[in-house]
Amino acid sequence: MFPLRSSSAVLSLTSACAFAFLATAASEECVGSETNICMSIDIFASETGYYNLDRGNFETLTGSSPTITAKIGQTLTFDQTHRTNWYHAVGFAYEPDGAHGDDWGAEENPEVEGAGELQYKIDNEIPGCEAAGDTGLDCYEPEFFLPVGDWGEKKYSAELTITQEVADKSEGGVIYYFCHIHSKMSGKIVIKNEDGTAYTNGKAELPLYAPTVNDAFDTKCGTSHTSEYADGAKNECKTEFFAGTKDTEFEKCLHAVDCQMNYEMYSETTPDETDKVVLFMQQMIPHHANAVNMAKLLLKQGNAEAQEVEDLKDILYDIINTQNYQIHQFRNYLKPKGKLLHDTTVVPPTSAPISAGAGFFVNTFVTISSGAAMALAMMM
Repeated sequence: MFPLRSSSAVLSLTSACAFAFLATAASEECVGSETNICMSIDIFASETGYYNLDRGNFETLTGSSPTITAKIGQTLTFDQTHRTNWYHAVGFAYEPDGAHGDDWGAEENPEVEGAGELQYKIDNEIPGCEAAGDTGLDCYEPEFFLPVGDWGEKKYSAELTITQEVADKSEGGVIYYFCHIHSKMSGKIVIKNEDGTAYTNGKAELPLYAPTVNDAFDTKCGTSHTSEYADGAKNECKTEFFAGTKDTEFEKCLHAVDCQMNYEMYSETTPDETDKVVLFMQQMIPHHANAVNMAKLLLKQGNAEAQEVEDLKDILYDIINTQNYQIHQFRNYLKPKGKLLHDTTVVPPTSAPISAGAGFFVNTFVTISSGAAMALAMMM
């Protein structure tokens, strides 16, 4: 199972014309209220980032993927105008992660998708593409794969209506918002009666997976899951990935990111794997994760410098969104085959640190030795 949506054919291009990530706005700024929810993405909150929601003065929402409430009969507009929503088309489901299922490569969970329950809009209009269907999702989602400059010229929103049928089909009065393109970004919508009192339908609420909570090291770096690879941590690498003294926070973070890739490319690859596709994907996941974390690190600690380089900031967002999407596709393929080794306990072999000077000596020695061997062969 390797589901490639039709929209993946228009994966983001990294050409200059694609990059206008923060340069312009698609329309007027979103104003949050009880029924108008402004969405944005905190890219540093997890591997893919999490949704942040704003309902203005109606309620204070803090943290990523916050739980919100909705009354039966209400229509809530989820405004995705903010440029960070690029590659994060929102969906709504009766179980966490909706279309992504319970695990990588699993069957889809049921979504809110009936007529009168959900309506996607582009530039405040119901989309009219051939595949529009009841909700317009198949017109809406493919546009989130367009180059960000093209995507950002329009306004995107999803109108969710809490009908009695939606409430009755919910698990314990809870439904979920999620990202149609990236997994593990769900948050809860708690349904209330029309008068605001608690609603129940006699069913039990489903558990939501624990969200990523970055520790102090990852928070400082803007990364996720790299702290265990920092110098002095349990999985530190006894190898120097770039020359010089690692005496700045940026260099320490970067070294941990590189260590993670080195460690996981060994530990998460099947020994003597004969399936070339599997081997490619197992190696590519930590390779892509390295690129994602490097991009986040630069945005977190070098944002001002990145802003001065034409198109660079937009390239960084492009790396984060597109390569995370590809990581998810690879995991969806590997998991059903039993080839996703993310929880492996295999530890790569370690070696003593090699300084830049030692590296020069070794390379020179090999060169001299090779030359001597060649000369000896010619004399024989």
